[in-house]
Amino acid sequence: MSVEGAVPPAPPRRRRAARVAAGIAALLIGAAAFAAGWRVGGEREIKLRLSPARDAIAFVLDTPCFDGPCVSLWVGPSERSARKVESLRAGAEWCEEIAWTPDGGRAAFLINGYQLRIFDAHTGANLGAVNLIEPDRAPSSRVARGVTFSTNGAAVTFDDCAREHSGCRAGLIAIPHP
Repeated sequence: MSVEGAVPPAPPRRRRAARVAAGIAALLIGAAAFAAGWRVGGEREIKLRLSPARDAIAFVLDTPCFDGPCVSLWVGPSERSARKVESLRAGAEWCEEIAWTPDGGRAAFLINGYQLRIFDAHTGANLGAVNLIEPDRAPSSRVARGVTFSTNGAAVTFDDCAREHSGCRAGLIAIPHP
């Protein structure tokens, strides 16, 4: 018994090569888009602290950038309405702690383990910076930990600790009041 019918011709080699090239191009474009989204769009909070009355928030946002992490400091009444108060130098600065004054009027970020940067919690205004420990190198051999404002917000207590080994001593420093 014979079967009659038209057999489709084999696709020309050019058409097949074009389809393969288009498939590879789509794969490469998809991979590039995925990589760009992964590096640029993946924000994450790395530190977060509510004010004592729980009516304001201070947090550190880490956003991957092409040349390394982009870290920024944020303060405000809520996460959605917070404002960026400062961007840290990529690869050279990082935040280790966040502290609030007891009245919730100021938020402070401990940068690189020794410098306290203070911001008005309501306006985001930069109120200054103070070194809790004088750095002896980069990174400093000593770091501040457990930063706490005094009841009236005029002083900060902290633990002055060796970075490489155990052993801390008490630290106290006056803070200029706005």
